[in-house]
Amino acid sequence: MLSSFLTTNIREQNVGLLKQYTEDCFKLIHLESVRIAGYEEVTPKEQGSEKERRGTVNPAKLNNSLSRSRSRVFELALCNPWEYFCTFTIDASKRDRYDLDATYKQFAKWLNNYNSRQQTAIRYLLVPEPHKDGAWHFHGLLLGLPDAHLTAFTMREKIPLRIKRMLAEGRQLYNWQPYATAFGFVTLEAIRDKDACAAYMTKYITKELAQSSIDLNHHVFYASHGLNRAALIYRGEMKRAIVNPDFENDYVHIKQFHSVSDALSYFCDKEDEDGTDSFDG
Repeated sequence: MLSSFLTTNIREQNVGLLKQYTEDCFKLIHLESVRIAGYEEVTPKEQGSEKERRGTVNPAKLNNSLSRSRSRVFELALCNPWEYFCTFTIDASKRDRYDLDATYKQFAKWLNNYNSRQQTAIRYLLVPEPHKDGAWHFHGLLLGLPDAHLTAFTMREKIPLRIKRMLAEGRQLYNWQPYATAFGFVTLEAIRDKDACAAYMTKYITKELAQSSIDLNHHVFYASHGLNRAALIYRGEMKRAIVNPDFENDYVHIKQFHSVSDALSYFCDKEDEDGTDSFDG
């Protein structure tokens, strides 16, 4: 009897989370069902041994993992004052470009030493991306890298054609020579549109990346410690469904707002006689 009670009461239904990302950016997240902290569910399909489950990928769990990772990357990208969008390649003569875990650990240690030597506080948000042959490179965001540590690329240099095309379009790209010496070719571009950049970063969180990361026991993104996160400003029972969500699946509906009052209206029981929503918070 007790077991049955716990099984049916370990989840909350119809939960809304309102988070603030910037001064005028709020996200309402409607979760159909949320596991209560301290309890762990095991579905009948998951009751096999660890050995039987190892190496298998549940499509529903993979999609949920992708959604969480994209949300986390978007949150970190939007909540911090990033200065540069970067692409970091790995030179096979300098590092093992097929070993993602080792390469990232080497980069993190190298950057920590760089910050100590240069008295900088460079922070990052990185998403790895595999080449077709399985080698890795990173796309990411940086802040705290002094302009004096960068050199502008010019058309006179021996650089990839795609970089020359970008320069010809009027885009200014930079080289970070210390990284290039230690790891490989790198490009940096000053961020002009923070919102667009945050959305752009999420496109690198793909199903192929997640599957590769699961198989290799890797993360789908890497971030410095101490970055700003979105603030949870309200949590409660949703009273009505989100209208025209920006993202939705069977488990979650998400919508972005520029006004906190508009988002809070979804927690209201009813409308006042004058047509405005009443909120009992």
